[in-house]
Amino acid sequence: MIYTKTNVDFISFFYVAILLTFYGCSSEEPFAFETQNFEANTILDCEFETCATFRINLLTIHNERPVCKKINTEIEKVACTILNVGENSSKDTLEAAILEFNNLYRDNKATFPDETPSYEASIHAELGFQCKDIVSIVVDSYIFTGGAHGYGSMTFLNIETKTGNRISNHDLFKNYTDFETYAEKVFRSTFNILEIESINSTGFFFENNTFRLPENIGCTNTHVILYYNPYEISSYADGPIEIKIKKEDVASYFAYNIL
Repeated sequence: MIYTKTNVDFISFFYVAILLTFYGCSSEEPFAFETQNFEANTILDCEFETCATFRINLLTIHNERPVCKKINTEIEKVACTILNVGENSSKDTLEAAILEFNNLYRDNKATFPDETPSYEASIHAELGFQCKDIVSIVVDSYIFTGGAHGYGSMTFLNIETKTGNRISNHDLFKNYTDFETYAEKVFRSTFNILEIESINSTGFFFENNTFRLPENIGCTNTHVILYYNPYEISSYADGPIEIKIKKEDVASYFAYNIL
């Protein structure tokens, strides 16, 4: 997780090229992602007013093909969702979401000058895996807007390479329920929960005492990741719950080639 505070004192907007390759899944050319780094001063006027602290690193493809533009848009949408913390926030471009997050900070600071701490937003995207059919991207984020602590989370973004569209968790699998049944067995084995015992018997809080897959499912080169963010099935103090399953053990459940 990203929990490091950052200080933005100068304009920094640059690209660090990272050429990412396949790992034995196709002979077709992979997408060439680059990391685009944003700092607050590239978008905001922070010379005379205090700004929230931003550190945003997103993957992007510098290619005019429609599918590449679509992939870039899907990655940007994830960052916007993370930044949309206000009650009525629903910005769909990164620039608009940064402005909205900063305006929320300034409004609260003006209303409660002695009680509003500096807001922070850290977002970092990395490639988990890419293959002929699918690209899996993981976005590590940390948001602080006051209180005892901020909130760190992971978001997995699975994208269909042919269309550039985001793949829902249900559409990842040939049969979602079958995979969920398999995943419950792995989960119970990992946490020593007998089949005859309640799934919540060791302190988890699955709704209706029924196992469910996490909101975030992704791939690395070797594993399928089931990632429960804090509060999803356990307390913040317990931290995230991560289950790793070897890809070859579950590839047959997937509607896409992940090997």
